[in-house]
Amino acid sequence: MKLLLKFYKPVKGSIFYNYDDLEIISPKSLRENCGVVMQDGYIFSDTIERNIATGDEEINRERLQNATKIANIEGFIDSIPLGYNTKIGASGNGISGGQKQRILIARAVYKNPHYIFFDEATSALDAENEKTIHDNLQSFFKGKTVLIIAHRLSTVKKADQIIVLKNGQIVEQGNHQQLTANKGEYYNLVKNQLELGS
Repeated sequence: MKLLLKFYKPVKGSIFYNYDDLEIISPKSLRENCGVVMQDGYIFSDTIERNIATGDEEINRERLQNATKIANIEGFIDSIPLGYNTKIGASGNGISGGQKQRILIARAVYKNPHYIFFDEATSALDAENEKTIHDNLQSFFKGKTVLIIAHRLSTVKKADQIIVLKNGQIVEQGNHQQLTANKGEYYNLVKNQLELGS
């Protein structure tokens, strides 16, 4: 993930965005076009709305409400006295891990970027919240390139292409149906976590 965001240089090989070599893309331009939710994403010591609409001087209310709805945190924000103006501490003090992750997802949705990178973005959520958010994200993902890194297989089940890594090597590639039919590494991982019939 950090290679894709140009925090590190590849030791060997090349990375391309469409047909452009990552080497010639400026880090600023790249990061402006990416919405990133990392497991340890940063929450600023500011209001909830400022934590979601980080780059905008003028906050687009419609986009803000849409983002919180998709991230399934709208109900929580509406239930607290100051709502969107509630101040939260640096590193997310005063909110739970699940609320923090939902604010980070809302931030990525509000940005409406071309590329979306999720690295264990829903690891702190219970299964019900995770399913709701994944269902909400499906229409938002249309027309975008989305990369999801996850151990929870329900998170990747709907992906067009799943890449299975073992000891740093690609061992399988395909969609959920193909990989379960192969009865290989993915199947072995998945059979304990998912009902294959669903």
